[in-house]
Amino acid sequence: MVRRDVVVAALLVVLAAAFLFVDRATMPIRLWDESRNIVNALEMQRDGLGLVTTYGGAPDLWNSKPPLLIWLMVASVDSFGPSLWALRLPSMIAGLGTILLVFGLVRRGSGSLSAAGLSAVLMVASPAYFGEHSTRTADYDALLLFFVTAYLFLLFLALHRPRPSWRIFAVAGVAIGCASLTKSVAALVPGVGLALYAIVSGRWRRVLRSPGYALTAAAVAAMVVGFVVLREVQSPGYLAAIWANDLGGRFATSLVSPKPWTYYLGLLHAGYFAATPLLVLAPLAWIFATDRQRMVLTFSLCIVVGVLVVFSFAASKLDHYILTAVPFMAIAAAITIHVALDRARAVLARDGRHAGLAATVLLLTAGVPLLMGGAGAIARRYYYPPIDEGAEAGRYGALFDAIATSAGRPIMVVDPGFVSEGRPHYAPTLAAYRALWQARGVGIAHRYALDMPVSTSPILLASCSSSVAIDLLRVGRDEAGVEGCAAVAVARGSAALGRRRSALQRLASGS
Repeated sequence: MVRRDVVVAALLVVLAAAFLFVDRATMPIRLWDESRNIVNALEMQRDGLGLVTTYGGAPDLWNSKPPLLIWLMVASVDSFGPSLWALRLPSMIAGLGTILLVFGLVRRGSGSLSAAGLSAVLMVASPAYFGEHSTRTADYDALLLFFVTAYLFLLFLALHRPRPSWRIFAVAGVAIGCASLTKSVAALVPGVGLALYAIVSGRWRRVLRSPGYALTAAAVAAMVVGFVVLREVQSPGYLAAIWANDLGGRFATSLVSPKPWTYYLGLLHAGYFAATPLLVLAPLAWIFATDRQRMVLTFSLCIVVGVLVVFSFAASKLDHYILTAVPFMAIAAAITIHVALDRARAVLARDGRHAGLAATVLLLTAGVPLLMGGAGAIARRYYYPPIDEGAEAGRYGALFDAIATSAGRPIMVVDPGFVSEGRPHYAPTLAAYRALWQARGVGIAHRYALDMPVSTSPILLASCSSSVAIDLLRVGRDEAGVEGCAAVAVARGSAALGRRRSALQRLASGS
């Protein structure tokens, strides 16, 4: 039995890795927030590990998340060299680890191998899991999801034991602490669902009777407070940044365009989770479930409800905020299908005349949502490219691959960036690609505009900004061959150098 479980789990991980990570081309660096994370990691890798992340050499207070993910990215780059896949590796491993956690939770809680496998499949097939801010990018959310799922699983086990072992509390405390050091207060939001489950299941008294819960909470609080104090001492202003970004700012006022409280319900209806119709049927499945199935189903629904309620009434709403609920949506959907199968088998065993009705019910409750979810997953993963506001800047990866190894010619990128929160010339994706090539030993300079005179040394002017690229192509021949970009050589001693310099000056002045 154990060997079969291991084989199924290993097969799931291999197939999930192929689905999530195998592409014909490397996905460009994403504008929000992967680009800044990559800059943070490569600057820390250059300057040495520390509590303070930097952007452009200055303490990063725009992004006030703790540095656990950044540390792991640095370790990955130190181990495998500066590459985009190495920077994304911690998120990739965390994503695969979450698959094993979900598989193990359902297998142990429900006793069903098929339900365990299906829950993992439904999670991986969800755009929430393979889309923005998740397992395929160097964002915080995949690592957060792993630690949150781990501590919820462990505390679920603790609630079902009259005397939980200290080992469970110790590992759960480490998981909560790591989740908090990954994405601050977002790590604690799923705990609302856990508290709801303790009340609904009548096990809240065990929390009061066992000192392990209070001691675990105190240890986690000490860890987090200790980090915040040390971080504030090393770089004052961090406490104010936490309040503005992670607490008051994110919950009291919207950091993005305001959205209605029904936003996440609409997101689920649009297919953010692979099998939303099964969540609607979950309460009906609860009625007919066995005790073990009902226990896991109740727990999962409590986590889902808790996360949705908290973020639905927060001022800021972004898709990936509810990612921590997706594994439990998958578990609830898988248990619902399992209950439907059990009921169909029971009907067939009692009276073969109802076989047609049982088959119809099974098809409607399980087959149709599964087929729709599978087709949607394949379409969104392979045929519909994700929306990326920084798609233009994402071309710098292909541009630098084409020109960064050119011998003897410094590279000057001309890109004005854009205005973000009152800051002009914001270009984090370009900064990430420049930092990546700098880690490989290739320096790439950056100017905001064609403000010549040009250096008297041989130089390659390059840009993926549409307006600047057009201007460059008026001056010289493109050497990159990357769609939407341009790279024009300006060589010292060239007969055309004077004409090119004059042309560039005219372009810069708008004449």
